Amino acid sequence: MRIQKFKFGFVVSILMIVPFLLSGCEEDDICIGEGTPNLTVVFRNQLNTQNQKDSLTIYRSADIGFEDADTLFEKYYTDSIKLPLLGLDTERVYFKIKRRSNSDSDILTVNYQSKSEYVSKACGFRVVYEGLNYETTNLHINSLLAAESNELKDETITNLYIIFGN
Repeated sequence: MRIQKFKFGFVVSILMIVPFLLSGCEEDDICIGEGTPNLTVVFRNQLNTQNQKDSLTIYRSADIGFEDADTLFEKYYTDSIKLPLLGLDTERVYFKIKRRSNSDSDILTVNYQSKSEYVSKACGFRVVYEGLNYETTNLHINSLLAAESNELKDETITNLYIIFGN
């Protein structure tokens, strides 16, 4: 008789505890893809409008001298790339883009205004960018084609096309 009461009490307590454990997680406790977006860049050749794969080495720096440069990609073979900007600390970032191992580097300057945006309890805040504009040294880059929008809130949209010469 005692064992049956113990079993019954154990089962009832488990049935009371399980709903509390399962209700502790809410849907917004999981952050899925709502982070700070990267700048999406596609490389093309001036002779045809197809995307051009090339071997690229890319450095990022907050100053034009590249003394504190971060190597983002080294001899990376691709036709598009996602470049991280510097966040809330600065309004300008420099990228040194070197095609193939024997060519000179182009400097891509990205100017922007950044602000933080609340996403959710799980994700917290993210940085979004407005007023994007681009400049280049034009050694090997013939032109830059920016997207219609000068905002960066979604990295699935191409923000910039870089048109290389031969």
